[in-house]
This record gives sequence, C-alpha cells and structure tokens, in this order.
Amino acid sequence: ISSYGDETKWKVSCLFRLLRKVMFFRDVSLGPHETRLRFRLIHFWEAQNPVKKTLIGLEMLLIDEQGTVIQGFIPPGRIKKYLPEMKRGSVYELINFYGSKNKPMYRVADHITTVSFAWNSELSVLHDIPIPLDEDLFRMHSYEDFEANCDLKGDVYELKNFIG
Repeated sequence: ISSYGDETKWKVSCLFRLLRKVMFFRDVSLGPHETRLRFRLIHFWEAQNPVKKTLIGLEMLLIDEQGTVIQGFIPPGRIKKYLPEMKRGSVYELINFYGSKNKPMYRVADHITTVSFAWNSELSVLHDIPIPLDEDLFRMHSYEDFEANCDLKGDVYELKNFIG
C-alpha cells in the first residue's frame, strides 16, 4: 500500500473497517481487541481518587444491540480526545479496545470485563443506526438518593435491567 497514493490508502483503510466484525458485549474478554463495538452511551462520569484528589479516568455505562450492559473506561490522558464527541443517549462505534478486569468494588454492570479505550481506539458517532439499541431501560440516581439508601441491607439498586 505504501506505493499507492493517499486516496487509495484511505479507501483500503475504509474497506478494512467495513470488513471487521462487530463484537457484542457478551463476547468481550480480557486483552486487546482489534474489532468493532456498537453501543449506546447510557451515562458517564469522572472517577476520582478521594484520597489523592486526582482524576482516575472517565467511567461509562454502555448497552449494545443485544441489551447487554458493560462498563467502559477512558484513562485520564485520553479523555480530551473523546469527550467532545460524547453525549448521553448517542450511539457510537468503537474500533480497537482493551478488555480489562472489572474491579468488584467499583463494578456498575454485571459483566466482569471493562471496555477500556486504548492508544489506538477510534470512536465515531453513528447517525444512521442499522439496528435499534435500547435507550430507556436505565434511570440514574443522584448521590443524595444513593446516600439515603446506603444503610439498607442487600443490594441498593438492581443493575441488570434497571438502575433505580
């Protein structure tokens, strides 16, 4: 490809993207993945280290076309690259990511793996969505709601199909 012009390189790059298979969240495993994910961004928030008062990263709650929910993570050094395009409720395609182990004490979804944005991740907004993705299965609670319920025994919120 190096002997061809920029336009040919771009066309070949686009063809490779189209040929990559879409992976569903249920199939996400640990390690690097050079494939595509399609999802709706349900919610995102900054994760802070409460002791050091530093930014850990951007946490996300994502849902795919099969209704599977997974946690996403963007490291602090990559937030500026992706944040301008991020909007709750929008649908995205992510190419290239790393499946990292979800820490049980910070888990907000049942899946044991977190979709972590890698150095070579590409995020794009999908305007023409080929398959409908659920969008109103979740309701986010405020910190005050959470604090008011934290003394209850058992699970505070059901996370499989509804938060709240």
